[in-house]
Amino acid sequence: MSGRADAVSRATDGDTSAAVGGNHCSGVGPASYVHPSPSTRWTRRSYLELGALPSAVPCARLHARQVVWEWGLQDLAETVELLVSELVTNAMKATAGRGQHAPIRLQLSSDSTRVLIEVWDTDPRPPVVRELGEGNVPDFGAEGGRGLFLVGTLSERWGWYPARGWGGKVMWGEVSP
Repeated sequence: MSGRADAVSRATDGDTSAAVGGNHCSGVGPASYVHPSPSTRWTRRSYLELGALPSAVPCARLHARQVVWEWGLQDLAETVELLVSELVTNAMKATAGRGQHAPIRLQLSSDSTRVLIEVWDTDPRPPVVRELGEGNVPDFGAEGGRGLFLVGTLSERWGWYPARGWGGKVMWGEVSP
C-alpha cells in the first residue's frame, strides 16, 4: 500500500435500514454492545474504505463533510466531522496495532434529519472507556482516552457491535440537530 490511504467511495440513496435490535447508549457512559435503532429508515448511505494509515483520518473527515453537505445537513457537519475523526482514529490504531493490512470502513447514513456514523475495524475487543477524573471529565493531560468521551458527549446515542461476516467490531454514533 502506498503512503496515502487507498479509498473507494460509494454513495447511494435508497430504501435501506439500520442493523437490528438492542438497547441504546447515550451520554458519556461506557459503550455497550448495541445496534443503532432498527426502527429508523436510513434512506441515504455513503461508504468509504480506507487503509489503516494516519492519512485515513483527514480523508474520512473530508468525505464526511462533503456527504453531509450534499445531503443538506450542513448544521451537523462540524459535529459529524469531529465524530468521524475520533472513530476513524480509534479504528486506525486498533487495526494497525493488530499487524494486519486490513482496511477500516466508514459508513454514513441519514434519514434526512440525523446522521448515523459507523466505523469498522479488525479488533473484535470491546472499546475501553477510561475512568473519568475529577469533575467527571477525562484526564486531558493523558496520552489518550478523550476520544470516546467526545463520542459520548457529542452523540445523541452511541455504542458498538460485533461485525458479523467481517470479524472485528463496529463503533457507531448518531448525530441529531
